[in-house]
Amino acid sequence: METDAGKTEATLQCPTCRNNLSLDQSANRVSEDCPVCRCEVRITIFPRFYEEPPKQINSPLASEDEAVCSFYPELRAEKVCDVCGCLMSQKASAKWGDKDYCLPCLYRLREEKKDAAFVARARLYDNRALAMVTWFAPFSLFTAPVALFLLLRHGKGNQSFVPRSANRWWLALLLSSAWILLWGAIIIIWISLVLSEVS
Repeated sequence: METDAGKTEATLQCPTCRNNLSLDQSANRVSEDCPVCRCEVRITIFPRFYEEPPKQINSPLASEDEAVCSFYPELRAEKVCDVCGCLMSQKASAKWGDKDYCLPCLYRLREEKKDAAFVARARLYDNRALAMVTWFAPFSLFTAPVALFLLLRHGKGNQSFVPRSANRWWLALLLSSAWILLWGAIIIIWISLVLSEVS
């Protein structure tokens, strides 16, 4: 509401007695006693409290000689999906970065194809494999084959929305291969020594 000085205020209520509390727009935190019930009131105000509600997207209706939206046939087509090429209205489109997508394509890229540009969290298998052959080096007889499997199974492709080099992948591949060869040589030497003692 507007005060006499033209300053915008929001009206809140005390959680105990429901007495109205006036809050200045410049305040983002309130810690005081209610003037009626003397209850301590602590309130944190977020910026969106003062913002106007978001406006709904109103796409214009299509006339008889205009292309229509693939999802809302009564609306005019204003955009084209950058993946499947379908015609979309403003209401049916989703903008991600500098491209426009229809909602089915956006769902497929994010949930089914797990496109790196749309995932919130990515499993960095090269980091996992590198940790297995460095931090867990004493157990590399078991961790090195697992690390090699992860590297070959998932490849060195970019599995994160942040561009990354393939250096970690190659380093993990080199170390895991070296550990496997080293343990293989140790096992072969140990077997040859046991056989020589038996014979």
